[in-house]
Amino acid sequence: SVPLVDAEHRVMVCMLNGPDDPGYRQAVEEMTETILNASEETDWQKKEKRHKRGHFPALARGISYGKGQHEPMRLVGDRQPMMEEMFEKSCFQRVAGFQNAAFATWYPKNYAEHLRLNAQLDARLPHLRRNFENSIYLCMTVNFGPSTWTHIHTDSKNDVRVPCAITTGGKYNYKQSGHLILWDFKLILEFPPGATILLPSALIRHSNLPLADGETRVSVTQYTAGGVRRWLEYGGRTEDEFRTQDPEGFAHTWAKRHEGWTQGLNLFSTLDELKSCTF
Repeated sequence: SVPLVDAEHRVMVCMLNGPDDPGYRQAVEEMTETILNASEETDWQKKEKRHKRGHFPALARGISYGKGQHEPMRLVGDRQPMMEEMFEKSCFQRVAGFQNAAFATWYPKNYAEHLRLNAQLDARLPHLRRNFENSIYLCMTVNFGPSTWTHIHTDSKNDVRVPCAITTGGKYNYKQSGHLILWDFKLILEFPPGATILLPSALIRHSNLPLADGETRVSVTQYTAGGVRRWLEYGGRTEDEFRTQDPEGFAHTWAKRHEGWTQGLNLFSTLDELKSCTF
């Protein structure tokens, strides 16, 4: 594992090669083949292949909140049956489980906070079902490639307290292509097939290097939408409902947002805390 720390020695990014288990490598390969086959069989619309992160088809599945919704709900659409069929495969469950374990290992305070968020969400909306029983993340996006490379971006709608987990797959020379660029760290990292990286993608600008001709690269990312947390903080209400129904409470909440930023940063453990288990 390769952790990257900020000026306060907090672990902000962590790169992992995956467990030393041939079964896991096989799961990544099966997941990659499933994604590429699904992409070839899908008649993608032009708008599905061009977005702020790059020019490749990408689909999300899971619990989200935004775009005028009155409460968090599972994503819907014509592509969701295809996504559900893929996520039922053991290879996706294995990768999702490893991402979840990496989250718990390297970001224990963030993980505990996410468990608290999930408990609140379950209490208010018990009918909502997460993608995987072995993962606390609320959503996963699949980048279908076949040669995924991303523009410089942040995923600003994600929960900044929750490091996204990105796992890549495909056949490419990771020494020469597909690198991950962390612009705020001024670093370029090799990103081999099967590797996983965790980073707060809402906070850190990142992108990938393109691939050589004939190479393939796909990726899956687990994350949680920041809007879910805000909906819970607003008492299970939209921002407009909160402002209208409780203007004093709304003003108080907004006045304390800088405290939330500090509290969020303090969830990221330092290496010394991780070594001594003092979190």
